[in-house]
Amino acid sequence: MFSNSQLQKLYRYAYVLTADEHSAHDLVQDAVESCLLKPPKKTGALISYSLKIIHNRFIDMARREKRFPHTTLDEELIELDTDNLLLEEMVITSSELDAVWLKLDALEREILFLWAVEGYSTSQIADQLEISRGTILSRIHRLRKRLAKDNSGTLSSGGAV
Repeated sequence: MFSNSQLQKLYRYAYVLTADEHSAHDLVQDAVESCLLKPPKKTGALISYSLKIIHNRFIDMARREKRFPHTTLDEELIELDTDNLLLEEMVITSSELDAVWLKLDALEREILFLWAVEGYSTSQIADQLEISRGTILSRIHRLRKRLAKDNSGTLSSGGAV
């Protein structure tokens, strides 16, 4: 039913949302199981249907975590070298990327992934996430500002909008 490349795409998307390998695997497994139990009505819509399942299950997980939060013991400030003001031109190490990635909220990670990695346009992202295009543009703008803020490189925690 799913090719290896399709499963990898689903996993990458789930990982972007969760920032956790195990949670991403769980989301993909849930999506595949749901597709096997109740296939999409439209032929050829398997991937988009699966992405929607992953997105919805992630929202359910986030709501559950909001009701029953957990805290981590390592809360460190992240220092980035942000000499360049453009997000597209920033070069950071893998460890810096991991640390920054965890400081972004799920919606910011999802938008950044769809925009920068998958190459979706802001209109396509807006359609997929069912958010206005203006909101997507402002989120990308805020991400740029947060990463280049005062050239200090300190990424503020959270992602309030």
